Amino acid sequence: MGPASLALAAWLAAAPAAHAELGTVRQQVRRTKSELQTRKDHSDYRASPYHPTEIVERIHAMESDAAWGELCAELALLPDDQLELFEDEVRKPEHARRMKCAPALLKRVDAYWKEAARKLGEAHPLAPPAKLASRAVAVDVSRPNVLHDGQLAPRQIALTFDDGPHATRTARILAILAAAGVKATFFEIGRNAAAHPEISRQVVAAGHSVGSHTFSHADLPKVTEPHAETEIETGDAAVTLALGLPPGNLPFFRFPYGAKTPAELAFVEHRGYSAFFWNMDSEDWRTRDPHKLFLNVLAQIDREGRGIILFHDIQEQTVIVLPHVLAELAARHIETVVFVAKGTPHIPVE
Repeated sequence: MGPASLALAAWLAAAPAAHAELGTVRQQVRRTKSELQTRKDHSDYRASPYHPTEIVERIHAMESDAAWGELCAELALLPDDQLELFEDEVRKPEHARRMKCAPALLKRVDAYWKEAARKLGEAHPLAPPAKLASRAVAVDVSRPNVLHDGQLAPRQIALTFDDGPHATRTARILAILAAAGVKATFFEIGRNAAAHPEISRQVVAAGHSVGSHTFSHADLPKVTEPHAETEIETGDAAVTLALGLPPGNLPFFRFPYGAKTPAELAFVEHRGYSAFFWNMDSEDWRTRDPHKLFLNVLAQIDREGRGIILFHDIQEQTVIVLPHVLAELAARHIETVVFVAKGTPHIPVE
């Protein structure tokens, strides 16, 4: 066992019981993919102690160059389809400056995604870009609304994106949507909007709708009601501030993981939000392979035929898949929908 593993073992021994048996750096890194595959839903997936964010944050907390070095060594040994799970953590400036291996690892990850995109394009060649008709559907926000399928007509689909804005991927998604003439609804996390206000404003400037998604993506039923209310309020405030809007101009809200208590739903309704859920889940947080993700999206559309589909603009596989999804919607003559608050100017649709 190397010095970093000994240090990590000592740190874990002093940590809460929940982390006492996670193992060495090597054991944690090598178990990441298999452990995450056992998670039943998005909340459990993100909360796993083997999630890359949790592993790397534990290394960060140790303030040990040896631990960072061992993490580099173990990540370098992973196959590409496991290494990519750690991409976002390696890209964080506060991590990358401690990891001499970061450039080499990210070069591998970039090549992995490029090859994945090539394989998807080979299996499902993209037709010439076709414009899709995006219909603006007004939501009467003067009364409580809870939307699951949006009461949309057959062959109408609303694209929604959660968890952004992302430093690079949101802008790429905006470009893909613009090329197809499609508008969507984005539910932004407050701390991400505060970190990237210029991107939040690009979303609105491009004619998309924006809602809030709490401040930190907390699993609200698992926190106290006052904590949940603070998450909702500060998330709204952060997104509103990022957009440069006066308070009260962000009436759309989505619960993280779609999870809520009756009291939390009542609080949201009392504040005048329209609560958005979904009836089609791309599961892009779980399905990392773009080809499999594309097939899952098609299966959802085949099953439901209409409604609200959930994506996340923080996922690389979503960026890769989106042009193929839009081309499929055009081929099927499916109309895309964007929700707007009644009484606000309609979004110009190409």
